[in-house]
Amino acid sequence: MAAAADQGCNDVWSRVVLGEPKLNINEQVLDLQTRIMQQTEALNPPMAVNAPPIATQCFQLSNMFNPQSEDDPAWDQEIRDDVIEECNKHGGVIHIFVDKNSPQGNVYVKCPTIAAAAAAVGALHGRWFAGRYLKSAEHAHLGMFSRASFDLN
Repeated sequence: MAAAADQGCNDVWSRVVLGEPKLNINEQVLDLQTRIMQQTEALNPPMAVNAPPIATQCFQLSNMFNPQSEDDPAWDQEIRDDVIEECNKHGGVIHIFVDKNSPQGNVYVKCPTIAAAAAAVGALHGRWFAGRYLKSAEHAHLGMFSRASFDLN
């Protein structure tokens, strides 16, 4: 693939700089831009990050934080607010729990519908948050936490 990119660069160079074939300057610029975009796409294909399938209103976000490195007294509230803000773009949140003692940086979320949870997972999975790569997973057993720990009010 690199050889094709080198050949493409040589073709562009010879046509633009040496003037073969004769193109006006606007055509030369457009041709150069098009070829550069094609070569960039060929050398750097987009990486698809597929969110895991979800069939419940509840999901877990991992790698949201490192409890050993958090020093702000309200860090968990800030993370909670950020997750609520993002989930509100996709249908809302019913409950949320930031597990401050989780070495994996887990946050547990319950959305009002499966569709809202799927949309939130799709938006958050594979995304970068505060320099950390987020992972999400379906979580069907949120009953292990008390209801009080989830209430948004």
